[in-house]
Amino acid sequence: MPSADTTCLLRWLLDDVPAQTRRVQALLDSGPGLYVADGVLIETVFVLERQARVGRDTVALSIDAVLAEASFDVDRELWHGILELYRAHPKLAVADIYFALLARRQGRTPLYTFDRKMAAQLPDCAIPPEAG
Repeated sequence: MPSADTTCLLRWLLDDVPAQTRRVQALLDSGPGLYVADGVLIETVFVLERQARVGRDTVALSIDAVLAEASFDVDRELWHGILELYRAHPKLAVADIYFALLARRQGRTPLYTFDRKMAAQLPDCAIPPEAG
């Protein structure tokens, strides 16, 4: 199965370059689908938030649209969990939520961080204990 990068996903979501949107849609309609790596979704969220200046609710709806498209091969279980926390914790970055949920999934918790907001808001995160 071929993969899609962030630019393909953004064209498909935003339809800001219609000719490119049609090309991505044609791949989805005619082939085995497209694999979308977690990093591509993280970067897509970042670009939508920072460069396209799309609000957090719209960003979440955009990622929901990717998850709803059956021709995208994406880790839906993980990303549904990420979106739930992304909506519930507007001060946390999607990458931080991703790292925390991945650590939980892999049984590698707590995820140590010096980010106090993250440690306070995500149950599998903690500030490293004092030395000695």
